Amino acid sequence: MRHTLAIALVLGLLGLPLHAQQVDEGRFDVILRGIPAGQLVFKAEQAGGRYAVAGKVQSTGIVAALLTFRYDATARGTVTPNGFRPSFYSQDTDRRGRKARAEMSYSAGVPQPPQITPPRGRAPYDLDPVTQGGTVDPLTAIFAVLRDQPRESACSTSLTLFDGRRRTQLTLGAPTVQPDGTATCTGDYTRLGGFSPEDLAERSVFPMTLRLQPMADKLRVTEVRVPTVYGDAVLRRR
Repeated sequence: MRHTLAIALVLGLLGLPLHAQQVDEGRFDVILRGIPAGQLVFKAEQAGGRYAVAGKVQSTGIVAALLTFRYDATARGTVTPNGFRPSFYSQDTDRRGRKARAEMSYSAGVPQPPQITPPRGRAPYDLDPVTQGGTVDPLTAIFAVLRDQPRESACSTSLTLFDGRRRTQLTLGAPTVQPDGTATCTGDYTRLGGFSPEDLAERSVFPMTLRLQPMADKLRVTEVRVPTVYGDAVLRRR
């Protein structure tokens, strides 16, 4: 409940009208190698051709006792016929007590150099933000994939992400619908640039499977499965 209230407060501060035309939210358990590892929570609102989303990922249970991780993020932008176009993204992270904040604004769809606190040096393979026009931030991508979607257009997407350093791509094919109305989508998450040679050599393509269930005239994501460098991961909606 406290996560939901905090996210609602953040959305209010992002400046959308009081009565949103569409609200999407979700709470997912994060399971890594069969062990409950964390939670992902998000809430998004759309109104007047604009969107705002706030989200949180944090470690829980035995994993939190061994590895503390927390990610709080916000994003806002416009809704276009081609999808979501961010205008601002922020994230606060806490990795084992190492806290950092980053803010990234966009000019005509082009990300500007992020403001990072405390400052960090650039790696030789970091990408230049101004060359990454047309990309979306990580939280906008999470919202775009996990929101309730019209049946006729569910999945069937290709998103190019940029987090201030790295470029990745997420592609999903059209859903396979079963007689009971449930559906499955498959796709890939691909590392494109901004990664060390070692990371790219370790693995660059991560296949994904999404499971969805019917909700009125829409489909809702109930589970996401993807292999990671730490083992198989599952997001399961509560």
